[in-house]
Amino acid sequence: MNKQALIQKIKEQAKQDNKKRQDPRFLETMGFLVAKGFLKTNFEIQLLPNKRLPIEDAIWAGKQVEPRILEVLPAAVLRLSKHFHLDPMVHRDLLQVVDQLRKRKEKGDDFCGIPYEKIRVWAELPLKDKRVKTVADKKITKTFRLNPLAYERLVEAATGAKCSQAEILEKLILSAGSPGKIGSGGRIWLLRSVASGSITA
Repeated sequence: MNKQALIQKIKEQAKQDNKKRQDPRFLETMGFLVAKGFLKTNFEIQLLPNKRLPIEDAIWAGKQVEPRILEVLPAAVLRLSKHFHLDPMVHRDLLQVVDQLRKRKEKGDDFCGIPYEKIRVWAELPLKDKRVKTVADKKITKTFRLNPLAYERLVEAATGAKCSQAEILEKLILSAGSPGKIGSGGRIWLLRSVASGSITA
């Protein structure tokens, strides 16, 4: 390939790249991710913090224009799931990585060629939109049936400590150690603490 042909090829490639950067799939994906703080850009773009994105559009934008989109996408889906349209049957690979992030796995699958180690960082990184929680900060909803006396003690402890009942239970469980270390003695201590009212926050 001579010099003139090479220059022409570079110009054509630049023209194609510029066309892709004007594609709504790229602009809307970037507008959302930049607005939420997952990405930064050095060009002016309309911020779209409330946008709902088809996953196919975000993946296209990541493969065709900006690879960083693929790096943050699994964490974005995990932390902002209501903003994405995806089919569980079609996007199994993505949902597998999202599940690994949710479970805070140290090792996991790549996504579109992006190593899991790079993807995992975005699940725990605080964003400028403080309403978007990290994986560690997200709460899990559970329903328990308590003995009336235990519940009464729990209410008293929460009232005395001026915090929620959930915060009392969290502190109590975390103080008891990890599941593998609690053992039967730890579980008995846990139950007795609630029942006796010897709970502090």
